[in-house]
Amino acid sequence: MTEEREYGKWTEDRIATLGYMVGAGRSPEMIAEEMGTTAGNVYRQVARFGLTFRSAPSLSMSPRTYATFRDAAVKRGIDTATLVNRVLRLMGEDRTLLVNVIDDGIGP
Repeated sequence: MTEEREYGKWTEDRIATLGYMVGAGRSPEMIAEEMGTTAGNVYRQVARFGLTFRSAPSLSMSPRTYATFRDAAVKRGIDTATLVNRVLRLMGEDRTLLVNVIDDGIGP
């Protein structure tokens, strides 16, 4: 197990989650709610760690889909971004699973 550095209350995992959420195009308010902090703190940390909201691409996820992921994450005691990352990693590691997931959503 590797030692985790802390930057105030911001561990390396928490910073990575922040970066993921900013990169996914989430608003400061959404990030704050997910991470249990304020939007003002999110803005400060984004600046502190050299991130920017302006260059973030938009990641489209319907409110219903987000709620499904959020509920599943809460049930597992993790945050939504971590769960989404795990799902994407699992699908990326298993080509058959990825193809099946993609093909199941597309009609003939």
